[in-house]
Formats: sequence, structure tokens, C-alpha cells
Amino acid sequence: MDWNLLQTWFSKEFFFELGTSAGIFIFVLFFGYLVGDRIVPRLSGILFQNKIQSSHPLYKAGRRIIRLLFFLLGSYLFLRFQKLSPAFEEFVFLSFKIAAIILLTFSLVRLFSAVFETYSEKTEGLLSSASIISNVIRITLFAIGVILILQSLGISVAPILGALGVGGLAVALGLQPTLSNLFSGLSILMGKQLKKGDYVRLQGDGLEGYVQDITWRTTTIRRFNNSTIIVPNSVMSSSVFTNFDLPSKELSIAIEAGVAYQSDLEKVESIAVEIANEVLKQFYKNAPVKEVSFSYQRFGESSVDFKVILPSLEFTDQFAIKHEYIKRIHSRFQKEGVELRFQVKKGN
Repeated sequence: MDWNLLQTWFSKEFFFELGTSAGIFIFVLFFGYLVGDRIVPRLSGILFQNKIQSSHPLYKAGRRIIRLLFFLLGSYLFLRFQKLSPAFEEFVFLSFKIAAIILLTFSLVRLFSAVFETYSEKTEGLLSSASIISNVIRITLFAIGVILILQSLGISVAPILGALGVGGLAVALGLQPTLSNLFSGLSILMGKQLKKGDYVRLQGDGLEGYVQDITWRTTTIRRFNNSTIIVPNSVMSSSVFTNFDLPSKELSIAIEAGVAYQSDLEKVESIAVEIANEVLKQFYKNAPVKEVSFSYQRFGESSVDFKVILPSLEFTDQFAIKHEYIKRIHSRFQKEGVELRFQVKKGN
């Protein structure tokens, strides 16, 4: 063992340099934590009017990346103040650069995913929070990170990209159905035809439900019985379907009935509207809804026919609202002596 070499390594100068470097690293790291705790709340207050809580993914991702930047800065200064041999210094800084690219890539993936999630919540209908968009963002950022690492290692990216371009044609032909589904899914989202959470009805018996997700290959729809319909994006984009949440979630429930000719029509209208408002108040206590519409339709063979239109804020609410309204109006008409009559509809 070479004691002279060890004494050189652990000399006063070595400990002084190590202490100075460690002090700078701790100061920069501490300063970064303070800045992160000051900048992020102010930015969230300015951009989002303090509507983002500290538990929100965007808040956490923003604070994390600021702290990471100061950590990398402190680590770089720590290494820079060390006196290393040229060969070892080159290896250390190359390793530091690759590690920094990896850490920043993962942090940027989290940040952009959180930004997209927040943006999709703020701009309902413009873009969806479907996983296909998040996956495209992740793949793009990871691809950029890999390219930067290869360039740092001195590996030329141009020949690789050229080889991928030549082989890409053959791969594209083999993956034509997959690529068709991918671009069809993007087309659906960018065309504002569909988004996560919409209630849709496709052509065919029982093909309706809530859109759970739009992935790079399929659109997943959850039915009332909790079963799942999986539709390829290429089929979804070329199919005729009804989106009950466009242009808005609110829809109208039409209920038709008839009363005997000797009935007091003013009283019938008053009761029908009163019951409708009671039912809506039960379902939507504080939410604003449209007014109830009542109109007499025709003189039937044995009844005066009328129609009541009630608003519904969700597609699935209509069934419970209709159920409750029919029960209440039937009971009230019996108490008031109003005779309901069966409507006879003639063909045109």
C-alpha cells in the first residue's frame, strides 16, 4: 500500500475542497427547496387563481422539477470544485450528464402529463383526458431522452434514424391495422367527437354506455350492467353513433298522457307542472335546470292528450326521473279525481 499516495488523497487540501464542495451543494439544495416552495404557489395562484391545491399532481410535479434542477446544479458545482484527473473527470461528468438526462426526462413526463390533465379539465370538450394522448406525450419525451443519451455517448443518431426510416415502411405495412386504430383514435379526439365520460349509443342492440377510455388501439365503453364493450378505433371513427353529451349533457324527457274530456284542463296543467317541479327538486336540489314545459297536443278519440317535458342533467337520470314522475302524477290524479285515459295513436 502506497502511504504517500493515501496521504496526498486525504490531505488538508482534500478535506478543504470536499468541505467547500459539500457546503456549496447543501446551500444550493436548500435554496432550491425554498425557491420551489415559493415559486410554485405563486405561479399556481397567478395561472389558476389558487384553484390548485398542494395535493394536485401539477403542483407536485412543478415543485419536484424545480427542486431537481437545483439538485443537479448543486451536484454539478460539487463535482466542478473537485480536482480530478482528466480521464476520471471525463468519465464522471459523462455519467452525471446521462443521469441528469434520465432524471429530467422522467420529471418532464410527469410534468407534461399533469399539465395535460389540468388543461383537459379546464377546457372540457376540446381535448380528452384519454390515455392515448398521455401515452403519445410520454413516448415522445422518452424518445427525445434516448436520442440525447446516444448523442452524449458519441453515437451518431443519423444512421439509426435512416435505418429506421428504411425499415419503417416495412413495419408500417405490417402494423397497418394498429396504425389505423392509432390515427383513428387521435382523429376522434381532435375532431371533438368523443371524450372520456361521454354517454354514447352505437348502431346495434345494447351497444351503449359511458366511454371509459380511448387508448392507442380501442375505445372502451362501460354498459349499465358493468360489462364492457371494446370497439377498435378504426371502427368507432367510421361508425354512426349518438353522443348524448354533445353539445351539452342536459337533455329533455318527454312524457305523454291523456285525460278524460270532462277534466278541468287548467287544474290538470297546474298539477302536472307542480309534480314535475317537485321531482326535479328531489333530484337537483341546488343545480340550475330549465323550466318544465307543458302543452296539450290533440283531441283524441276518448282523451285530451298532453305532453310534459322535463330537463335532465345526465343521460342516466332520465329513467329515475320518469319513473318517479309517473308514480306521483298517477297518485295525485287519483286523489284529485282526474281520470287518466289511454292514448290511441293512429298511423299516418
